[in-house]
Amino acid sequence: MSIRNLQKMFSPSSICIFGANNEEKNSGQIVIQNLISSGFKGPIMPISDKDRAIAGILSYKTFDDLPLLPDLVIFCGPSNPSEETLNQLGDKGLKALILMGHCGENLCAQTIKKLSQTHGMRILGPNSMGAMIPGKNFNASTMHLPVKAGKIAYISQSSSMSSTVLDWANAHGVGFSHFISLGNCSDVDYGDIIDYLGSDPFTRAILIYMESINERRNFMSAARASARNKPILVMKTGKHEAVSVMTQSHTGAMAGSDLVYDAAFKRAGMLRVNSIAELFAGANTLSSIRPFNGKRLAIVSNGGGLNIIASDHLLDQGGQLAELSDDTIATLQKAFSNNQITNPVDLGLNCTGEDYAKAYEILKSSKEVDCILFQHSPNTYSDTTQCAQKLAAAHKSLKGQILTCWMGEKTIEQARRCFEENAIPTYSSPRMAITAFMHIVHYKENQVTLMETPERVPAEIKPARKTVRSIIDAALKRGESWLKESDAKQILSAYGIETVETHIVHCADEAERTAEEIGFPVVVKVMSADIIHKSDVQGVMLNLTSPQAVSSAIEDITQRTHTFKPDAVIDGFIVQKMVHLPHAHELIAGMTNDPVFGPVILFGEGGTATEVIADHAIALPPLNMGLAKDLISRTKISKLLDGFRDHPEINKNALCQLLIELSEICIDFPEIQELDINPIFSSKEGALAVDTRMRIQKCTESHPNRRLAIRSYPAYLEEEFILRNGRKTIIRPIRPEDEPAHNEFMSKVSAQDIRFRFFGSVRELPHSEMARLTQIDYDREMAFIAQAPNEEDGQMETLGVVRTGTDPNNEEAEYAILVRSDLKGQKLGWKLLNKMIEYTRTRGTTYFAGQILRENRTMIDMVKAMGFETHTIMDEDIVEVKLKL
Repeated sequence: MSIRNLQKMFSPSSICIFGANNEEKNSGQIVIQNLISSGFKGPIMPISDKDRAIAGILSYKTFDDLPLLPDLVIFCGPSNPSEETLNQLGDKGLKALILMGHCGENLCAQTIKKLSQTHGMRILGPNSMGAMIPGKNFNASTMHLPVKAGKIAYISQSSSMSSTVLDWANAHGVGFSHFISLGNCSDVDYGDIIDYLGSDPFTRAILIYMESINERRNFMSAARASARNKPILVMKTGKHEAVSVMTQSHTGAMAGSDLVYDAAFKRAGMLRVNSIAELFAGANTLSSIRPFNGKRLAIVSNGGGLNIIASDHLLDQGGQLAELSDDTIATLQKAFSNNQITNPVDLGLNCTGEDYAKAYEILKSSKEVDCILFQHSPNTYSDTTQCAQKLAAAHKSLKGQILTCWMGEKTIEQARRCFEENAIPTYSSPRMAITAFMHIVHYKENQVTLMETPERVPAEIKPARKTVRSIIDAALKRGESWLKESDAKQILSAYGIETVETHIVHCADEAERTAEEIGFPVVVKVMSADIIHKSDVQGVMLNLTSPQAVSSAIEDITQRTHTFKPDAVIDGFIVQKMVHLPHAHELIAGMTNDPVFGPVILFGEGGTATEVIADHAIALPPLNMGLAKDLISRTKISKLLDGFRDHPEINKNALCQLLIELSEICIDFPEIQELDINPIFSSKEGALAVDTRMRIQKCTESHPNRRLAIRSYPAYLEEEFILRNGRKTIIRPIRPEDEPAHNEFMSKVSAQDIRFRFFGSVRELPHSEMARLTQIDYDREMAFIAQAPNEEDGQMETLGVVRTGTDPNNEEAEYAILVRSDLKGQKLGWKLLNKMIEYTRTRGTTYFAGQILRENRTMIDMVKAMGFETHTIMDEDIVEVKLKL
């Protein structure tokens, strides 16, 4: 939904509690006691018709008896209220509600959602354990322990996992900014909470324990936005859910639900962990250390064995041992009178705390180390606790990026306590320490990926969408669920995907004539809606070199088909020219519909054994060149595609283009439920779709593109506009690929116009900022650019841009506009602003607002003429403008 009224839920000034009594272990009484213990400052108002006071607090008989309308109402006890009760509370103006009990028969998830939308009342639960925000003295939960204040937020659907994490955190001194139990997510869902926490200045990182999600688009938009600013670690259970029996394609069989979650987390920039131990390690790391650049790790310990174990784990997980410079090595050797020291650093069994501190000082000052892992194994010759204390003391002044791993149990208890008291991350094993280190590495890599400017697509394809629409509509009218191969290939061709020419025949004589016309050798395939995989009946005969061979193939295929499935109807046969591409790889690409995330794209090694080989990766559409290359790189066969021995590298651009166009087909035509292109012959010459299957189904959704987890480029918003001087421009939504042209555009704007736009002197924006301006989430923000061919080489150049960012409640869109300084008076600014106003109005946004420097009279006069209200902020020399939509 949004973050509307979540402030009342997580920072209320008054609370009412239903279901509390004075019986031992009553959940309502536990909530009241937790609120009192946390130091909650506002009124706590229990409702009870039996007890005059609960936990020493005066109770009220009914909600109408309350002296004021509370910000938050909590329902405790074994069952939740009725729909009628919640409607009455909504009518009275209640805006936040926590349901801790089970859903009644008349209070299903759809009813709760409807109640929330009707009254603007946010509902957490049912089956929630509540929430704790220690920084606000707020513990409205049934948790068995309090939490200390920290900088990590924890979100979970599971009550048992919440209790477990809380117990661990309490024992290890880990604090939280928020600790939230979602329960069934009937209204408030992961996306809402991530949005709320994404802008919270007191939350540095977010930990999630997930069982399932309901709102895919909201989740992906929130996660992609927040992951740009802070790490998000997620543990998702249910990895081995059964594949739906509805899937009949190779892609459908291989694209299991958990793989799709993996793809979604990666696309959003989140880090996935696979165990409770990893989740705890992530909490330990993120609460104590800030993300750092690089992955060069120095390892220091008092034993070579520990160093070898940690190094193995590091290299297994893709980390990098820091290569120490000659100067650093010389300094270490001199400090420890040891000519054999390098990275990993072995301080010896009898090392002291001073040795650890000295090694820390030397490695911290080196330029080749990003982080240091200090390890220790207890023994007779070294004081384990003293080593920890000296290292902690050194950390107070050096303030480097360090992790610690003091091995053992009994002897190292005080050492671990010392690290926890000094907010130094510490782990029980080298593996967990290395895993924690790699969490930070992967987070920074995700940041780079999220901000990466994709290459332009090699060829701008103008798809023949009308052709595809007519093919699909005609097939649906005929009652077909699987398209004929000839129709499927025609759809691929309409999107510029190269295919093998396909000829349909119905008898052996016709097949012989066709083969002679196209030239031998040829391929013959069975065509039957009753045969899903042709290989099941050996329904493909290759390299046929004569008319007799073709005739025999038809006869053999027919016999095998009827033996395999006697009632199968053979609709005909396909005859194709036998394609021989030297050094070509057989690949597969396809699409299937995931029940949670909608359409997903699969790529991997193809052929009839593709499911057995199981070398594939999954991505969410839409794709661009960067995402297509990443999809390819996540398969084992990608190493072969890069070339080896006498096999040249394939034409990677052609393969990426095929994947991008496949993604566009899935986006444009929601009727396509499953799609296989198998095999694709990929070589240095290009990418050729040899065989394809498509399953279709009539689309009944009123907004079919809501099925996409990520909103695709809205091409329908493109339009032409002619400037006053006659120059033709195209106005369209901005794309990530526009960054280079946007940099050039900025260089052609005068210093005064830059100051009017940014309220200061800015000549050049860094890549990170420019990426934020060009890589937008079309579901939450919009930017329209005006482009036209330049006079020198005909390349498209940017002439102006208008953008809006809309708050998560969709109440106000704040705009900013900039037009090239040499194009004043061409009505381009007026056109861009009008287009954005109309677009924002179609989204149902309430207000369109902006800020203008008071001296920018031209812009102020223009918006006044368009009906904006203006308000001057005298102290800041700014005019606020607002238009009610």
